[in-house]
Amino acid sequence: MTLDRRLFLGSALALGLPFSRAALAQSGTQGGPIVAPIRLDDRRITIEARLNGKGPFSFVIDTGAQLNAVRQGVADQVGLRKARDVRLNGGLSFPLYSVDELLLGGVVRQADAAMAGLPGARLSGDGLLAAGLLTTFDSELDLDRGQWRVWPSGSPDRTGFTRLDSSLREPDLPYLSRRIFAEITFNGAGLKPLLDTGSPNMLTLDHTVGRRLGLWSDTQPYVPVRTSGIGGDAQSLARLVRGKAIQVGPAGYEAPLIVVRPPDAQGPDAILGLPLLRTLDLSVDRAERAVWVRRNSQAPKVRTYGGSGLWLEAQGGGVTVAEVGTGSPAAKAGVRVGDVVEGLDFRTAIARLNAPFGETLALSLRRGGQAIPVSFVLADYL
Repeated sequence: MTLDRRLFLGSALALGLPFSRAALAQSGTQGGPIVAPIRLDDRRITIEARLNGKGPFSFVIDTGAQLNAVRQGVADQVGLRKARDVRLNGGLSFPLYSVDELLLGGVVRQADAAMAGLPGARLSGDGLLAAGLLTTFDSELDLDRGQWRVWPSGSPDRTGFTRLDSSLREPDLPYLSRRIFAEITFNGAGLKPLLDTGSPNMLTLDHTVGRRLGLWSDTQPYVPVRTSGIGGDAQSLARLVRGKAIQVGPAGYEAPLIVVRPPDAQGPDAILGLPLLRTLDLSVDRAERAVWVRRNSQAPKVRTYGGSGLWLEAQGGGVTVAEVGTGSPAAKAGVRVGDVVEGLDFRTAIARLNAPFGETLALSLRRGGQAIPVSFVLADYL
């Protein structure tokens, strides 16, 4: 079992709120916001954090998470005091650290903060800050200005923002962060996804939702992919498919590439991720438990994919075809699941699959003792 953000949702720890009311009340001006710098790049939104005066460290703002966490290497570097070990369902355990002083963006100070220690492979930064960063107070993420703004008292001027049919959903267990869910339209159907700045996909759908919308079928073209983040520990492969349109308030997105999870993956019915959320400034109204959005100048992050439609696995010292996407160049060339790729090691084979669109890929396959040469052109087939 892997250690990921979804597993932490089952732990009743008071880690969801990255700061206290007292900390903000002391930092803010009467009626005005506290303003901290944030940074947006292709994969994440980050804020500078100092732990016990050491740093700065780069912490990811992850609105899909309900618990704060720190990279194990950072915890060791700072010398954080371990409060105890916590065991999750299934026997998995992790350390719970006490941070005497957490300073965010140089302006928000929190005493006696708690953070879960995570292996470095599970984090894209030095740590993560959960949804409570936005949902504890009236707050905003302004990605054009690179600012996180918090109102300890009063509320922001939301001129230019559009209120979504939304909610700050209560956690299943106490002391975890409320998370944001908001109504969108996808392919003409109404959905209410989790707004997750930690998700690498524009939109992720649960398997049952994907089937209901006709996106998981024998005829729907797809690229086999491995999911990550919430629900990303499934053994089966997900499917990358092309949708018609996504509408979020006043903002529309044509022909998006979205992910449908396999049957054995768990998670919310739908997740709206950073490739789309980067185009929206978010304003949270805590009293109304609602979110407002404003289209900013950022462009959506367009996902790339290999143009073969193949998923290969290393098995028994060889390379085997594990899945062939419907409608793909490989499928049209007659490649089948179980075919063995000859003459290439796994790393070389993967590099060939990821060549640019338009290049011809020639493979020597073996099927049931018979050698089968195939050749096809890598293409943008979705």
